[in-house]
Amino acid sequence: MTATTPKDTLARLLEVDEVDAPDLPVSWNVAPTQPVYVVATSSSGARRLRALRWGLVPNWAKDPRIAAKLINARAETLSKRPAFRSLVARRRALVPVSGFYEWRGQPPGARNPRQPFYFRRPGAEPLVFAGLWDVWFDAEDRPLRTCTVITTTANKTMTPVHHRMPVVLSPGHWDEWLNPEPLRPGRLAELLVPAPEGLLKSFPVGLAVNSALNDGPELVEPHRPAGAQDGFWPAPAG
Repeated sequence: MTATTPKDTLARLLEVDEVDAPDLPVSWNVAPTQPVYVVATSSSGARRLRALRWGLVPNWAKDPRIAAKLINARAETLSKRPAFRSLVARRRALVPVSGFYEWRGQPPGARNPRQPFYFRRPGAEPLVFAGLWDVWFDAEDRPLRTCTVITTTANKTMTPVHHRMPVVLSPGHWDEWLNPEPLRPGRLAELLVPAPEGLLKSFPVGLAVNSALNDGPELVEPHRPAGAQDGFWPAPAG
């Protein structure tokens, strides 16, 4: 993911009542276990912006290292998996990002690394993902607040690169998603759908993004690998 929108801008966009988060550094390569801005409803009913660690640690987990397996949550199984079942009822969240990466597999026999693609809006507006959050306490009763991003099947823009994509919520659904009450039966399936066509722009980027040690605006510059065949490398979408 990329996160380049200032905290105050996100607070205005998402109509936040309270901000309880430090100023996170701008990042063009946010990795799991790093903090991201998240908006959720507090116990008092206020819409609060916080910095949560990406990678869910359920409140019942024995080991926080489980987070590495829970950076994403499949929309189709939210109500079945123990890690997400209770959270989808009352701990839903918005995860605003500037864009995200996905990797396209290589043809059979290829030796080169998988090719990363960058997805964002055609303009500079953030994307708002559907997410879940939880709080876990260690042996000394110190809280660790974490989150996960919900994914669904890919739309036509995404399909040439990957079969899954994050759920992007429209502004008209933010209030409903943040309401800390269970959704009516069937509503999850109506909300957690692929993004509309035309919402995202995509293009291949350089392999530097494959390392979490690399960060900077050059990571999101379009890059067409030398010798790439048109039948395998799709033209930029959007």
